Amino acid sequence: MFTDDDGAGTVLDAAAVDVDTDGPARTVHAIAIDPPGPGTGELLGASLTRGFRKAAAAAVPGTAGSVLGLLLDDVPAATLVAGQVPIRVGIEVTGAPPDWVGADGTPLPMVCIGRRADGVMEQRRRAGTPLLGQGPPAGDLHRPDDPLAWPETPPMPVWSMRRLRRTDVRIVDDSVVVDSHFRDSYMERSGVESAVHEYDVVATAGVDDGIIRSVDVLARVLPGPDCPGAVASAQRVVGQPLESLRAFVRGALQGDTICTHLNDQLRSLADVPTLVRALQQPR
Repeated sequence: MFTDDDGAGTVLDAAAVDVDTDGPARTVHAIAIDPPGPGTGELLGASLTRGFRKAAAAAVPGTAGSVLGLLLDDVPAATLVAGQVPIRVGIEVTGAPPDWVGADGTPLPMVCIGRRADGVMEQRRRAGTPLLGQGPPAGDLHRPDDPLAWPETPPMPVWSMRRLRRTDVRIVDDSVVVDSHFRDSYMERSGVESAVHEYDVVATAGVDDGIIRSVDVLARVLPGPDCPGAVASAQRVVGQPLESLRAFVRGALQGDTICTHLNDQLRSLADVPTLVRALQQPR
């Protein structure tokens, strides 16, 4: 969406992805992309827990920087978030805490500060009272001064999760200024939508070279008291090119000092150069 000085908006890119999965590996059972394109069928049978992004890049090439590319890149992460639903429902029904293992019983990789062995969240998990993000009610993100800031969203059913993200880009002198927002939320049995993860990330980069100059992170809502400690990990992307952030975050931001969801927010900034090029087009 391009918003001009008068507040009028023009949609520059739009896409939708609908994925059905089955089995413990979250195998793609059906997938539909709008607008449709060739290669989608090659993703049938792909695992959303291992290798999906690589498979999507091969099956649907040329999507880097597009809305479709971002959606496909976010599918595995959204699957991870959605995996909390049966855990949450199970806790409500049985009180059993989740285990940090995959569907096949193998340990999950360490990609979360909340899983520190000596952390509050891990201690609570072992005690059978895990902190999954029973957060405050998720506020309305729509802005009266900018009705185009967020799209209309359908109602959430009970026991479901939603991921929202926004990335606004401006050019100020020789800098690209990025203002982004990220939220995962859960619809409680009571019908109240609660926030689980919510970050604001403001970054600056050079217009000419795309090198990140600064990053500021505001953690609005996080599931446990250990989680804010991951905010400092975002400083590792300073000095990196925006376009290579997905590869850099995947390789450099691991272990028990990071937040998977903040990583996802930083990864999405790799699409900023495409937005910059759109801003620079004559109109």
